[in-house]
Amino acid sequence: MVRKNVAIKSVPRSGDPGRADNVRQIIFERAIELFDAKGFRGTSMNDIAEACGVSKPAIYHYFRSKSHLLEMLYDSITADFFLSMEKLAHSTEGARARLRRLVRLQTLHNIENQRFLTIFWRERHEFDELSRKALAAREREFEAWVTRIIEEGKASGEFRDVDARTAMFGVLGLLSTVHRWAAYAGRNAEDVATDVADLLLVGIIKENAPNVRFEGEETCNFQNCSRGNGS
Repeated sequence: MVRKNVAIKSVPRSGDPGRADNVRQIIFERAIELFDAKGFRGTSMNDIAEACGVSKPAIYHYFRSKSHLLEMLYDSITADFFLSMEKLAHSTEGARARLRRLVRLQTLHNIENQRFLTIFWRERHEFDELSRKALAAREREFEAWVTRIIEEGKASGEFRDVDARTAMFGVLGLLSTVHRWAAYAGRNAEDVATDVADLLLVGIIKENAPNVRFEGEETCNFQNCSRGNGS
């Protein structure tokens, strides 16, 4: 996100190929502030334009509607995250290591974007039909990646013989609440991510599965997880 108080008028009009992206980021920041304070329904496109110091047609130049703005804000915040998740799901790394890394990365991502996610989960019912379909497609895709990792972990003997979709929904259900309670844990984001990953992995790792030491992370089996140094 851009710094607060940066005005659209301060973004150079010529010679900057990234101007459109910079303007969108300013609009996103102002929109988040308004959605947080007034709610999605209580915020108008005119409110957003006034907060940005531009006319309403200038906002419509970038977004076809308020719902489209929220959808594009979601895409802006999650694009790199989903790309890394897709690569992780299809990598040749062991399923246990992949699932642990996925949990840690999503926990950190959700903590970092706490303000947006609070708004998103509160307001997502306000998406228009086109935006809802796009969001649903992205969510089903992500669910398939997590299910794939769990299925492969079962096949390799790393995970217990659980129902993969039930396990997937359990994992994602816990992760979807991290942004709500992480600030009250009294720990930094990295430690919270490690604890959440340990909790979930202990629940799915097959009993008597061999220990696996991850570079810079922990040695885990069904009974315990202890901090290691990668040696």
